[in-house]
Amino acid sequence: MPVAVEVVSAPLSPALEHDLARIYANYPGFASAEAAMEVLRDALAAGDTLYTGLFNAHHIAAVLVRGEGEVRHMRYLCVHGATRGRGVAERLVDEMRRLEMERGTQWLEADFDLAQEGVPEVLLALGFIPHAEGNYRCRLV
Repeated sequence: MPVAVEVVSAPLSPALEHDLARIYANYPGFASAEAAMEVLRDALAAGDTLYTGLFNAHHIAAVLVRGEGEVRHMRYLCVHGATRGRGVAERLVDEMRRLEMERGTQWLEADFDLAQEGVPEVLLALGFIPHAEGNYRCRLV
């Protein structure tokens, strides 16, 4: 599945907000799609970077990266339910890593609930390795 990746900045357009709300509607870390949108808006206003995956002009995946310097933190990776299992997360994270490397990031650390079913396996499949207690990371350089 060909997925284009873009870096999104604030303010979010209504169309993008609609797509993101659909992506995060069932994300376990949020009580609702609106709660997810509030977190994303606040994160972008604070300087975090949002990467989205597009297919047929619709955003179907997103991941947020925060922090400054050589170590940044990846969180809220989510793929729309209708497109899961097609390599979308891998494509999004691969391109996000390339773009992060260009900005000087050397390490990405994954901030996810590792007790959630399947999360450690997804992180391993995406090239992250266990590091310290309850943390996965990936070297970019």
